[in-house]
Amino acid sequence: MRYFSLLPVLFLSLGISLASMAQNDEQKVLKHFHSISSEEIAGWMTEICSPKYNGRLAGTPEYMAAAEWVAGKLKEWGIKPAGDNGSYFQWFDHPYTVVNDIGSLQLHMPQKDGTTIRKSYTAPADFYPGMNSGNGEVTAEVVWVGYGTTAPELNYDDYKNVDVKGKIVLMNRDVPFKDVRDPEYARWVKYCYHQYKAENAARHGAVGMLYIDGNSANPNISYIENLIVTGIGPEPLADLFAGLGKDNKTLLEQVDKSFKPASFAMGKTVTMKANTTRHPEGRTCNVAGIIEGSDPKLKDEVIIIGAHLDAVGNAGGLLVAGGFDNASGVIDIMAAAKALAESGTELKRTVLFLLIGGEEVGLLGSKYYTMNPIFPKEKTVTYINLDMVGNGTGLAVSASETCKGLTEYFRVANSKYIHRTLRVSTSGGVFYGRPRSDGLVFLADGYRTMSISTTDGVKPVFYHLPGDDETAVTPEIMEDVAKMIYLAFIEMANAGELSY
Repeated sequence: MRYFSLLPVLFLSLGISLASMAQNDEQKVLKHFHSISSEEIAGWMTEICSPKYNGRLAGTPEYMAAAEWVAGKLKEWGIKPAGDNGSYFQWFDHPYTVVNDIGSLQLHMPQKDGTTIRKSYTAPADFYPGMNSGNGEVTAEVVWVGYGTTAPELNYDDYKNVDVKGKIVLMNRDVPFKDVRDPEYARWVKYCYHQYKAENAARHGAVGMLYIDGNSANPNISYIENLIVTGIGPEPLADLFAGLGKDNKTLLEQVDKSFKPASFAMGKTVTMKANTTRHPEGRTCNVAGIIEGSDPKLKDEVIIIGAHLDAVGNAGGLLVAGGFDNASGVIDIMAAAKALAESGTELKRTVLFLLIGGEEVGLLGSKYYTMNPIFPKEKTVTYINLDMVGNGTGLAVSASETCKGLTEYFRVANSKYIHRTLRVSTSGGVFYGRPRSDGLVFLADGYRTMSISTTDGVKPVFYHLPGDDETAVTPEIMEDVAKMIYLAFIEMANAGELSY
């Protein structure tokens, strides 16, 4: 391709003046655009997914080692620290739990001769160790409690007609009310959280919790010392309902339609074991670096681009390296940051690169930032979120209504130079659901918010499973994401006036 000959057309179309181009040195811009390579991206992906970082669970020494590796790269490229006390780290407290082994899950099966055999299940195919479970072993009867919700103001209580003291509760995620864009959902949303469900089970005296949330890693749940937690898959769920003349799906449909709980004692006994160690002293951090703006007036305006650095860790040998989720977002930011910093391209506005900790355990890092911002919200142009951006052949940019005009910078950069299929959308209306991404945390706090993602996946997605490693991404699409960010940021940071 004739990259050099196309460059003047490209930058004129992006709206960068000839004077600006002369100042920024067109040759440097071109050189560092091409320096963003899938080969380097693949190398960084192999590094960050390495077993030495042990799945980057927030709070652990291994997460901190990954944070230090990223900070070291920012320093190497001349990107200045923006964290606490002149460091790259914005610290906050975060107790964490280590899963020492996979534990066990067994169903007691009475025989006609009066004996009982135990059916043992296999992780992760049938169950996943509770990654914030208490430590120990329990054997108890199982009680199905629907959504595990007690909402007196809504006249709804899954525990109303059942006794779960000393029992194991079997429950589902979410709540009976499903429309997240209906204002009524705002009354239900607090009961959707995994943390609430565990705490409510403990309040009712349960000693174990079987969570029908897919057989995948889930550290985003409350730690309760005397509550053993395990996520279960289809086979143990089917076995628990065997011979009862009902099933989980049909019961939920009934509850969703009537808003009347259908909880019942299942007459089945389960043994569940967890081997965990709690670290109440834990701390973790966001990683923050900046390229300071050069314009006396515009440098106080800040563009933030962020991605969560943490992943879900290692459940007793079940390592989830977090390649697609979300080393892909981190590495795309790194690639764009390196090109911007090393090119010497002048940016009138300031750019903050924010690698966020504690997303997987409850969006902690983004919540901490919005409560303790490095730069004032009113001076923040936009927060741009990258999460799971490394699989596919197409690109997507979404923006809140407050900054939909900013999508044009990415559209033009792609159409003039990247040439990928690009879907541009605007999130309209009010969202009443619970945040499931760092971007939604910023949006809820009143920031102009955008997100970048990839589309038309070409590889299977191992969401919170061991298969999510360096092989789960396509470095070629990651290269183009980083290049699009690089070009768009040159324009966005240097525009005299932004059209939101």
